Amino acid sequence: MTNLKKRLLKKTRNAIYDFEMIKPWETILLWVSGGKDSMLLGYLLSELRKTMKEKFEIRAVYIFKEFLIDCDIRFEEKRKYYEDILGIPLEKINISLPEDSKLNDWVWQSCTWCAYARRISMMKLCEKYKATKICLGHHMDDIVVTTFMNMMQWRKLKIMPPVNKMRSGDITFIRPLSYIRERDILKLVKQKEIPYSSCNCPVWDDTMRNKIKKQIIWENEKNFPLYTENIFWAFIKDFKEKYEKIGYSM
Repeated sequence: MTNLKKRLLKKTRNAIYDFEMIKPWETILLWVSGGKDSMLLGYLLSELRKTMKEKFEIRAVYIFKEFLIDCDIRFEEKRKYYEDILGIPLEKINISLPEDSKLNDWVWQSCTWCAYARRISMMKLCEKYKATKICLGHHMDDIVVTTFMNMMQWRKLKIMPPVNKMRSGDITFIRPLSYIRERDILKLVKQKEIPYSSCNCPVWDDTMRNKIKKQIIWENEKNFPLYTENIFWAFIKDFKEKYEKIGYSM
């Protein structure tokens, strides 16, 4: 086992334990996009599951969004990796909208609508598989960037939380990669030769998320190498205090 793999497994385990993300014997739904984050998340969870006395079930889902700009993820390649290598079933779900919906027009398509549509579909699947957790591949960089977006667009100091319980119902969104940097994810994916697809969505480069990452995060890291980590842990410290007192819901 390489040092990088050990380090990322430890960080994933710590995030799971710190926020009690996964309970023994429960079923979690893993949202697979085909990108490096969700592909590595499946790998790390499968490795952790081998060492745990009290097991948990993982079911992976890829949601094909007929009404939104589609990214070619080479689904069959990802399915074979998940099922043959990791031993995790990967299901493909197609979703569509009524013909008169404005979201069928590419002008209205965005990361927000895309994520919203898939999230609703995942919540519906929870009932089918009797799952109470939806597992997402967001990492430390995602959390910091999203928090900046909330401040700059909505004037809210609101973090993307490692755990997020719905106010109604029993569904909780969990992010086991919260303690891991994006660059380390990419390194381990290449090291382990895990298949993944880069996003070819035509609206990606012009998003607020990408601008914040390149023009704020990356630029500041040139002069302050621990810029992202320090901001993340400052937000997380505040979040943990609130989480331990009253929990967190959306």
